[in-house]
Amino acid sequence: MAIKIQHHSPWRSQVLVIQALLQREFITRFGKYKLGVIWVFVDPLLSVLVIGLLLGPFRGSSSGEIPYAFFLLCGFMLLSLCTGSITASLGAIASNQGLLVFKKVQPLDPFLARFVFQLVTVSSALVIFCLIAVWFGIELSAGHLFEVVTCILLTWMIGSGAGLYLSIAALKVKELEKIITYGMRPLMFISAVLYPIDAIPPAYAQYLLYNPLVHTIESLRMALFPIYTVDRVNLYYPAAWAIIAFALGMMSYRNNRHFLTQR
Repeated sequence: MAIKIQHHSPWRSQVLVIQALLQREFITRFGKYKLGVIWVFVDPLLSVLVIGLLLGPFRGSSSGEIPYAFFLLCGFMLLSLCTGSITASLGAIASNQGLLVFKKVQPLDPFLARFVFQLVTVSSALVIFCLIAVWFGIELSAGHLFEVVTCILLTWMIGSGAGLYLSIAALKVKELEKIITYGMRPLMFISAVLYPIDAIPPAYAQYLLYNPLVHTIESLRMALFPIYTVDRVNLYYPAAWAIIAFALGMMSYRNNRHFLTQR
């Protein structure tokens, strides 16, 4: 009796490949840690705890009566979503080089799997932190969920688009990988993670507002805490950045897809 082999459309096959790569990412990232997936929550909490201990005595609470720990957490989570996507993309091809010999695995698939991994883990962690905050009595607004989702998606698109473009460039010029890694470090200080943008003198704040992460981070805080208000931020500006970054990333991939398969 002949064995019937199931055939899938190219789109369905790519989805299955990305699902398999995504599962591989979860096993690779969390399988080597005893805490497993809990590390997704421990890592940002430790960062916020250290920063809070260092800056808390000087800051007290942030403007708008947001507890400073949660103020930091909102900024840190969105920043890690962007920078994490860029960092993850730098090793996407090298870590999955052996899988590219299979015809159904395209060079874009490892990138997409890592981008989706970042979106799922960071978004899930942010939701859990919000639920914990409500449990501790912190009043969060549920009336601006669309703005919350938009802030998350725009930040993710900026990081993913930039990551795809920069990772391909780094494959051609190896020294770029270190430059990119060091170049992301100042983002902690120029993305309104540690302080509200209104606390910066207007003469300097106007330059920080060119950073799209300032808009998404501050907009997320305003969506979760309506009492928190910030002038001069909007989501149209980071939306333009997200479209341009994603378009540049996809154009770079299309022009270099044969180079990626030949490595």
